[in-house]
Amino acid sequence: MTGDLFGHAPAAAPPKDGEISLAMTLHDQSADAWLLAPGIDRRVAKWAPKSRCRRGEGRDENVWTMPVWMARDRGWM
Repeated sequence: MTGDLFGHAPAAAPPKDGEISLAMTLHDQSADAWLLAPGIDRRVAKWAPKSRCRRGEGRDENVWTMPVWMARDRGWM
């Protein structure tokens, strides 16, 4: 059996060199970067450059899309 109770297959791991979208809390920003954390604790927040990340719009404004390597480097995955 290769699925959960409802027959859905398990989620595939993100590609090594691809992008990932993460729900993050915005704690601060500068002209060039956002200070993001996976939760509300500002002590674990790290800077992410705006040139490498995209912020969602509307209902997805707390979702940032970034390279997988960046999310791993900052400990968000």
